[in-house]
Amino acid sequence: MYVLPMQHPLTCLCLAGLGLLAAAPASAAPSAKPGAAQTAKAGATQAKPSPAPAARAESRLEVSTHKPRPGDPVLVTVTGVERAPKGTGGRVPLVFFQVRQGWQAIFAVPLDDSPPEIKVVLTSPALSETLIVTERKWAEEQVKIDPEMAEPPADKRKLIDGDNAAIIEALRDREPPRFQSSFTKPSGSQTSPYGAWRTLNGGYRSRHLGLDFGARKATPVRSIQDGRIALVRDGFLTGGTVVVTHGAGLASSYFHLDDIKVAVGDTIKRGDTLGKVGMTGRTTGPHIHVGVWVPGGFIDPDAFFRLRIGPPAAPAPNAATSSAKNR
Repeated sequence: MYVLPMQHPLTCLCLAGLGLLAAAPASAAPSAKPGAAQTAKAGATQAKPSPAPAARAESRLEVSTHKPRPGDPVLVTVTGVERAPKGTGGRVPLVFFQVRQGWQAIFAVPLDDSPPEIKVVLTSPALSETLIVTERKWAEEQVKIDPEMAEPPADKRKLIDGDNAAIIEALRDREPPRFQSSFTKPSGSQTSPYGAWRTLNGGYRSRHLGLDFGARKATPVRSIQDGRIALVRDGFLTGGTVVVTHGAGLASSYFHLDDIKVAVGDTIKRGDTLGKVGMTGRTTGPHIHVGVWVPGGFIDPDAFFRLRIGPPAAPAPNAATSSAKNR
């Protein structure tokens, strides 16, 4: 149930080096040499014109929704280009990854102070879409908890600041994509939604930036996608904490774990066990807490799991040969 005491970041992830120019359009067929027609003999049979080159697919921009809510992820898909597009979603630089049908990127709609409109603007190729941000109502929860956990004393707040800084740094992934298609939603019934306002002991209010799933203590907690372990930490409020980076600016966080099974630097697969459900940190009972981070900040995991992320692009025909030569 832990909530990072921070505003939803607007600019947080930007992978350098992925913004490549779109492929140049196919060149026209060469024209005949000047004067050739005049020097041809009268009545001679003219040569058949060369067939025109195959037309290149028209570039196209699609978004997963034109009416997102605050805290929603938006999936951007670009087709008809050979190289990674360049662009932004609002103030967030888009980090494109290649899929079978083209290129995709995901960005976050700001959780707080969302503008009425968000522009998705590509500069290469030159395309754009306008999104209308719709109103969203947030759940209100009343929570009774140990007073020290509700309003930690000054010395504990220093620990919390260190925990938060370590978590945010670990979430900022700058690596190529490691994931394969869509992510797996944890099993179990949802017990607390993303974005809920929690009033602790009738006073301090905090924001829930993840999704909670009911689970028995010691139930295995599994990774929602392939990735690399970027952080393992015992946080004051987050308890047993694991951060998994998935590449292309995407990452997931898991709080309140017991018996953590992974270490920083481990490469894992979707469904691998990270640890077990516990009651560590600030929590009122055993559950699975999952947060999902995309360029722009933490987003609603429930909406994220519904995104239609495409299957990975097929390797180039000579990729196997090249790999074998390089061994």
